[in-house]
Amino acid sequence: MEEDVKSGLSFSDAAAKYPKVFPQLFVNMIRAGEVTGNLDESLERLAFSFEKQYNLKKKVQSMMVYPIFLLIMTVVVAGVLMLTVVPQFVTMFDDMGAELPTITKLVMSFSEILQSSWYIIIPLVVIVVVVFNYFYQKNEAFNFSVNVILLRIPVFGKLLQKSAIARMTRTLSSLFSSSVPILQALTIVEKVIGNPVVAKVVRESRTSLEQGSTLTAPLEKSWVFPPLVTQMTAIGEQTGSLDYMLERIAVFYEDDVDRTVDSLKSLIEPLMIVILAGVVGTIVMAIMMPMFSMYEQM
Repeated sequence: MEEDVKSGLSFSDAAAKYPKVFPQLFVNMIRAGEVTGNLDESLERLAFSFEKQYNLKKKVQSMMVYPIFLLIMTVVVAGVLMLTVVPQFVTMFDDMGAELPTITKLVMSFSEILQSSWYIIIPLVVIVVVVFNYFYQKNEAFNFSVNVILLRIPVFGKLLQKSAIARMTRTLSSLFSSSVPILQALTIVEKVIGNPVVAKVVRESRTSLEQGSTLTAPLEKSWVFPPLVTQMTAIGEQTGSLDYMLERIAVFYEDDVDRTVDSLKSLIEPLMIVILAGVVGTIVMAIMMPMFSMYEQM
């Protein structure tokens, strides 16, 4: 890039040669800064925007990783107990001919299924994961449907929705503040937003503007955007302060995501521990109950 700039190429054109390093958002904001003579301000806005989006993304990821990890641990621990511990007691109970409680019979049946079919179940799970990931990456309709389902999940869906709104409004505000044309800004946001459901509404907003309507109209029709977003966006359009209004929306939802993540973390951690203890406890109880019954009979 240094050699390109020395040879007369603009900074934005030099950056555009490396799309894997510099996204369209970066290139277009730099280009707008060069045209308006406010390159330093554009760089400062970019730094602030990227920092905010990175922190928001990591907040959501950190909140999702812990319950997923504990869920995997629960499945692994339960599987190990079912495949190694429970079979030993099954043999003992069969030899004694004891009458077994219903919960013990259920656990023993599940253990027998795992022992006889684990070599089928594990490859099947792997195949399902691989096929799901393939269609999620390659099939736009499937990707869109999965994201709709994720956004409609109670609690977690709201968090993902707020995070996507914050990311979209923050990016749009940065582009507008850097004097990037609105249609071009919407095209950039559609490509970098990372959520096909939100990207579809952004694309509809661009079409709405091209047809002489407003940016807000498609937002009002979509279930993704709450009234707060559409009303503040409409006020921004009417007063000519759209960049400021979008920034206020972004700040509001970024703060809301921070509070929601902190609250969910404090609730999810003990909840997942209780679930892990409940699964293991159920297996242990299923083993111990018939043993207590036999001791009482003796």
